[in-house]
Amino acid sequence: MRKLHWRAAAVAAALGLAMAAAVPATAAQKVSFQDPKDDDNGPGKITYPTDPVYKPGSFDMTGFDLKVHGDSVDLAVELAAKLEDPWHTGSGFSVQMVFVFVRVEPTRKPLDRKARKAAAKEKEKEKEKAREKAGAGATKAGGEAAGAEKPAAEAGTAAPPGAEALAGEPAAADQATAGKPADAASAAGTEAGTAGTKVGTTGTKAGAAAPAAKPKPHGFTQGLPGLNVRFAPEDGWDRCIILSPLPAARVKAEVEAKAPALKDAVVVPARVKGSGHTISATIDRKALGPPGDVTDWGYQVVIASSDPFPAAGSLLVRKVNETESQHRFGGGTDGDCGPNVLDVLADDGSGDPDEIAIQHTMLQYECNPDGTAKQLATLKMVHVDKDDDDDKDKEKDKDKKDQEQPKAGAAPPSGGQR
Repeated sequence: MRKLHWRAAAVAAALGLAMAAAVPATAAQKVSFQDPKDDDNGPGKITYPTDPVYKPGSFDMTGFDLKVHGDSVDLAVELAAKLEDPWHTGSGFSVQMVFVFVRVEPTRKPLDRKARKAAAKEKEKEKEKAREKAGAGATKAGGEAAGAEKPAAEAGTAAPPGAEALAGEPAAADQATAGKPADAASAAGTEAGTAGTKVGTTGTKAGAAAPAAKPKPHGFTQGLPGLNVRFAPEDGWDRCIILSPLPAARVKAEVEAKAPALKDAVVVPARVKGSGHTISATIDRKALGPPGDVTDWGYQVVIASSDPFPAAGSLLVRKVNETESQHRFGGGTDGDCGPNVLDVLADDGSGDPDEIAIQHTMLQYECNPDGTAKQLATLKMVHVDKDDDDDKDKEKDKDKKDQEQPKAGAAPPSGGQR
């Protein structure tokens, strides 16, 4: 009888284990992107400030991770240089500022990545030739009048720079459309700072066949104040998480004052931490909006520099000028038309060196003679390459099956070995 009870218990335990194995555990959703090194020069010409606190590689993003576990979301941005806190913010870093733009909507679509990379490289070559011919890169007219900055303090100070003047104010067109999603802000096709020109669209010649359907606009296309960027109409954003070394209360107050129409779309973590090469934070999953698979969403990570004493029109973003100085980047424009951005994700976020040319193309811009923006740098979202993941899974399954196949000539197991 005891033997029967023992066998019954063993069978029940085995069935319990089998049933538990049949119920899939809730897997944490994770998004990972890589970014090539040595591309922390924005459109291609930006140089670091002269103060030693801006170490080489301090703004060179090498990776981004977003992971959902339960009701929380962890974000982590990897940089090439080790983080330091020379201005004693208490966050573990001082000079960097990160904007994580998220498109909360599935947008999976087939992409001819090889063709797009080749085209971007060709465009970059053409632009480089044009810049060499003109001898001046992007138009910088009106820079002298708009870009006068106060004399720099002595280098090597432990405290953050004083209230240095940031040149220019946000473009009037951007202010007019602030807080309006793409479909409402620009039904006629006019986007902020572009003087009626949409990137990637062309006119239709008389008598030509009807053009293909335009991508549906989505979300917000204007960037946050001070970045001097916009997003392509089909790549608008729904949420932006700001990773700043400054206290959350200060960042929220800046958002309220300088981007009130966008405040509900901006997420400021309670605490941001810098350690080693990583800037990280945790936010509430609900802050990103309705439930969904984060691997279906679009992402763009923008690396800028934190300025505790910004101009009235800048959301704590440090200015990029024409010539570098103690606390100002160089290689840009003294007007208000160039991106104050050092690094972004590009293409499929694989870290391929070809993505550098694509970044440079995205961040190209044009200025009016008075230093205002004629064409702002236009960013696109990056998406998880699920097709590539599927291919890898298929390859793993194939390798596993090959390993499980009995070798030729091997004898089947005998009855006693079963």
